Amino acid sequence: MLDTRLDPIIGVSNSIAGSFMKHLLLAIVMLFAATSVNGQDELRPGLSSESWDVFLRQEAGNPADTTIIFIDLLTSETTAVVTSGERHTLIDGAVLYFDRDDQQVKLVKPDGIIRDHPFIVMNSGDFRIDWAISDDGRRIAWAISRKSGDNQLTTALKVADAAGTEIRELLVYGPRQGIRLVPLAFDVSSETVYVEVHADGTAEARAYTRRSGLFALDFGAENVSTSALLGDRTCFCAVGFGDDVMLRLVASGGSPGIELNIHELSTGTLRIVPPVSLGSYDQAGNILISPDGRMAVYALSQVSGFATEHEEISSVIVLADLENARQMVVNYPMSALARPISWTEDNSAVLLTQEGLGGTWKMQLDDGKTVKVADGTYLGIVGGKAQSS
Repeated sequence: MLDTRLDPIIGVSNSIAGSFMKHLLLAIVMLFAATSVNGQDELRPGLSSESWDVFLRQEAGNPADTTIIFIDLLTSETTAVVTSGERHTLIDGAVLYFDRDDQQVKLVKPDGIIRDHPFIVMNSGDFRIDWAISDDGRRIAWAISRKSGDNQLTTALKVADAAGTEIRELLVYGPRQGIRLVPLAFDVSSETVYVEVHADGTAEARAYTRRSGLFALDFGAENVSTSALLGDRTCFCAVGFGDDVMLRLVASGGSPGIELNIHELSTGTLRIVPPVSLGSYDQAGNILISPDGRMAVYALSQVSGFATEHEEISSVIVLADLENARQMVVNYPMSALARPISWTEDNSAVLLTQEGLGGTWKMQLDDGKTVKVADGTYLGIVGGKAQSS
C-alpha cells in the first residue's frame, strides 16, 4: 500500500523543486598510514590485525575511474582496485558503491574482489538507489525509486543489517512527480533513520548539498512511525546529524552570513549561533560533527560563476563550539570548495579535501595551518574494531 503520511512534507519539498602514478600514490598513502592519520599510535593498539585504511584516487587518464586502495594498518600491505563507480561508502568490512557501467550496487573488500551486493539490486525499470549507513557500519537503509510516465516516482525504503539477515520494508511512497525519498543518516540507536523528501534535480549546480522536507522514520517498534524533524520545512539548507542533534546552516535574515541552528532532537530545543562576519561568503555546507559531539566544522565559501569556465571560489573552514553556541573562522581562504572528512589528533585537527585538487589535507584548528598528507582521498577505516571509530 502506498503511504500518504508524508503528504504535508512532500508539498513543501515539491515547491522548492594504472602506471607510475599508481605506484607513486601507493608510496604516499603508505607513508600517510604510517603517520597515524586518526591520531592514534602508529600500530593503533587494541585494533584487530584485520583493519585497513581506505583511500580513493581519481585516475588522471580516465576521470570516470576511481581506484580504491586498502592499506593494512599493521603490515602496510596494499590492495588497489579500479572501479567505475560513485558514492563510495564504508560499510562493515567493505566499500559500497554504485557501478555506473553495470548500473548495480557493488562491494569491494580488502581482498580486492569486486562483488555484486547480495541483496541491494537495481532491477529493470528502477530509476535510482540511495542509501545511508549507521555509524558502526552494521546497518543500512536504502531507497529504490522507480519512474513511470510524467516523471512520476515511487520509492520503497528498506532497512537491514549489513549481512542482509534482517531485511525490512519500512515505507512505500508515491507516485509523486519528480519526488523521491533519500535516507540520510541513522540516529545513535540505529533504530531511527532520517530521510529527505527530495525534489529530483535540485542538487545540480549547487556548491554544497542542501536538504529539505526532512523527517524521522522510527522502526524500533513493530509499527513504523514518522515525524517531521525540527525547524522550518521550507529551509533548503545544508544539514548534519550527531547523536542527538541536527545542525542546519541557514541564511541569516537580519545580517549577512550563515547562521548555525542547533536542534536538540530529544528535547526540541533550538539554539541559534550568530553568523561569522565574512562579507560575501554565503555558501556553506559539508558539516562534520566531532566524535564527542562538542564541536563541528563546516566549509564557508564565496562563489561566482559556479561550474562555468569563469568559476571563482574562495573557502574557509568554520569551527563551531556547540556547547557554548559560538563559531569562528579557522584559516586563511583556499581557492576551492572544501570538505572536512574526519576529525583527528584528539579533535584538535581535521582531515579535509579540496575539490578538483585531489589528495587529503590536515588542518590544525588552533592556527589553521594546513598541510597535504596524502595524494589519495581518505575514506576511513574498515575491519576489526576500527570500523566504529
